[in-house]
Amino acid sequence: MRLYNKGMLLFGRPMAKPFFFVFSVFALGLVSFTHSAESARTGLDLPQPNGCYPVGVKTVVLTDTHRNRDLVVTFWYPATDGTFPFAPYMDKKTADAVAEEWKLQLGFERQVHTHSRTLAPIAQRGPFPVVFLEHGTGVVPSVYTVLAEGLASMGFVIVAINHTPDSLISVFPDGREVRFKPYWPSDVDRRTQGEAMGRFAEDVLVRDVRFVLDKLDEMQSHDDFWHGQLGVSRVGIVGHSMGGTTAALATKEDPRILAGVNLDGSTYPGMNADVRPVQVHKPLLFIMTEEHASNPDVQVREYAGSKSNTYYVVTSGTDHMSFTDSPLVLSRFTRDSKADDSAFERAVLTSTLTRSLVEEFFGKYLKGDGAPHLDVITHVDRK
Repeated sequence: MRLYNKGMLLFGRPMAKPFFFVFSVFALGLVSFTHSAESARTGLDLPQPNGCYPVGVKTVVLTDTHRNRDLVVTFWYPATDGTFPFAPYMDKKTADAVAEEWKLQLGFERQVHTHSRTLAPIAQRGPFPVVFLEHGTGVVPSVYTVLAEGLASMGFVIVAINHTPDSLISVFPDGREVRFKPYWPSDVDRRTQGEAMGRFAEDVLVRDVRFVLDKLDEMQSHDDFWHGQLGVSRVGIVGHSMGGTTAALATKEDPRILAGVNLDGSTYPGMNADVRPVQVHKPLLFIMTEEHASNPDVQVREYAGSKSNTYYVVTSGTDHMSFTDSPLVLSRFTRDSKADDSAFERAVLTSTLTRSLVEEFFGKYLKGDGAPHLDVITHVDRK
């Protein structure tokens, strides 16, 4: 893994050029592989959250009457101890759609064990900082459960919007479902497609985030469950793929969002009038695969946060879906192959490493905590 921080403070003085840093992922002490690998042979226990809070989860439907738009929104949050039932990984309709898309065994979701308890009472130690979790195109919020549970256990309220028609499927409490539908023309050049995707990100995805953020203000004041527990003055956003693009744009455009994390999300031709980088002007963490970063100028061309607060992390041996639960699930439940312990352990390492870096970043910028791995100051290589 390579970590470099644009304009990072070193001994109290800004560095003039990006520096490269290396640290051992094992030094993070992220998980015990032995327990996880053994339990996974009879199912899949997702990696244990690494914070001090139990985790609760609840799902609601929010309606934007001005746009005639219904949104299924899932919250993971710091909870109190109790005997509330553990939440299913996802509902059956969603799981069947994911199984078809990823070629998984039907019913796999019944063997994936989460650490969240359905409707558990929220811990009365708030208000807690809020972090939006934005999914990529053609997936669902549930495939980021490892990240969501980890952040919630660290004292953040996680807000995950299922954006139709960008998600694979959105299932409503009344049984209604909305399936993925491409929102870009297929028979045109790449630039025309990119312009359509950029407009959708701005006009639909970012507007969804801003609408839900408005609703959180109301819930903080009037909802008995959330009253006094939502830190709406300390808001961050993290997203993957198209969700990473959404996270960067929402951070740039909404003054209520203080910091953003982009997990391997790109810009598109025509976006931002083709001016690169897109200036976010706030703290930004950009974690990408080696393939994404193979162009040595990519970190300069796409997004940049505020000076001294832009972090670029390149993860080796990963692909675009490594920032989701997908590699964990695929290592156990593919239809035509046996369980792969080595793939499972690599997936645990990547998912928990990503989670720890995101937790450190939001801990620093939403709570004022230290970030010892992000702010590592050992100089390894200069380019």
